Amino acid sequence: MQTVRLPQSELEKHLVGRPRHVFISGASRGIGEAVARLLGEDPHRISLGARSYNRMLGIAMDLGQERCFPVRLDLGDTTSIDEAIVASEQKFGPIDVLVANAGINLPTPIDDTTDEGRQRFRRVLDVNLTGTYFLAQRVIDHMPNGGRIVFVGSVLARMGVPGASGYVASKHALQGLVRAMAVELAPRNIRVNMINPGWVDTQMAHESLQRIAQASGETLQQTTAKMMSGQLIRRMIKPSEVAGYVKFLLSPAGDAITGQGLDLSCGQVLI
Repeated sequence: MQTVRLPQSELEKHLVGRPRHVFISGASRGIGEAVARLLGEDPHRISLGARSYNRMLGIAMDLGQERCFPVRLDLGDTTSIDEAIVASEQKFGPIDVLVANAGINLPTPIDDTTDEGRQRFRRVLDVNLTGTYFLAQRVIDHMPNGGRIVFVGSVLARMGVPGASGYVASKHALQGLVRAMAVELAPRNIRVNMINPGWVDTQMAHESLQRIAQASGETLQQTTAKMMSGQLIRRMIKPSEVAGYVKFLLSPAGDAITGQGLDLSCGQVLI
């Protein structure tokens, strides 16, 4: 049998797949913005969801407002979730692809039994797990067969660190949610996966590094170097690299992958 080699341009078209309606949460900055800009290079219709409407509006203007639609979204508010999805579907029709990227990380040390500490723990779980689940539910309700769902999790879905019980618990739970949804949605040919990045060069990561530095009495540079030393590849991941992983999972090349947590951690996790 003769091997057929596609020209590079044809191969790229194959990997892109057909144009789809993509909804991205947490789309105003960081990984979400990188995903929007990368997928915006292809003829998809993109709905951007986040609390920072003005930042999303700037992204939409860059990508073209005729095919990029920003909507306010707060995962801690079920009414906001419902309204965002209804508005997006009215604009572009049923959502073919959900990239569930939005999340928060607040300090939740185990010895903080104050009302404020407990509220922070609840807030992290409400946004990262409960709100994300309700968002997926709302999207799946009208998602066509053959759709794709990609959750952006964390390397902390595979390990634990001190002072972040809420965040770690939410990401572990999200991985379980991915597995359950993959099984439940398989009859509709909907693929459900999760990308687990390590240290990504985003505002959230730098805020976390700053908190660790303050708690340890080290400089930010010392703390960053220490965190990077725990990886085989000693650098931060670029948001564009995570976006590339998302694009792969949405392409025909990702069709055989579902129910998985795919690590993108510079070798921070080896199992």
